Amino acid sequence: MSEIKHCTECKTIKSAKFRQLKGNKWKEAENNNLAKVTWTEGVVLCNICYMNFVENPLKRGSRQVKTTDEEEVSEKIDFTRAIKMIAKIFYEREYNNKEGPIYEFDEMRRLLQEIEPSLRGFFDQLYLAARPFERNEQTMDRMKRLMEVFLHTLILMEGCHSWF
Repeated sequence: MSEIKHCTECKTIKSAKFRQLKGNKWKEAENNNLAKVTWTEGVVLCNICYMNFVENPLKRGSRQVKTTDEEEVSEKIDFTRAIKMIAKIFYEREYNNKEGPIYEFDEMRRLLQEIEPSLRGFFDQLYLAARPFERNEQTMDRMKRLMEVFLHTLILMEGCHSWF
């Protein structure tokens, strides 16, 4: 009599193939922060969950530019402090330097991190909150636009100046 398997993630018992995440794949998933907190080595996943949460993100991750150890170390920054710093930088940029607003997330991220390196952790957290390894490129472009609007909204709420 065969044992009934179920997926740890989606709880399905109806899958043509179940996979155990163990050995080198487990280590690779852990090293890339793909393993969920509730998972342990040997976790059983249906083929769909395995592909969505492990295999596809690992393939996407290998196409990305690798960062150095120094870049991976990011300082956690207080959310309120980060918004105040961003608002101050934008205020100085627009009103003191007479430069136009930035409407692209990647450009905004690069500029702000260049001016204030302590914002790196803030932008890393914001970007990772969008779960980039679970989304395709088109969806991530939309997410970046949403994050840019989100930041502008927070800065408006900070009350430093009007954007629109």
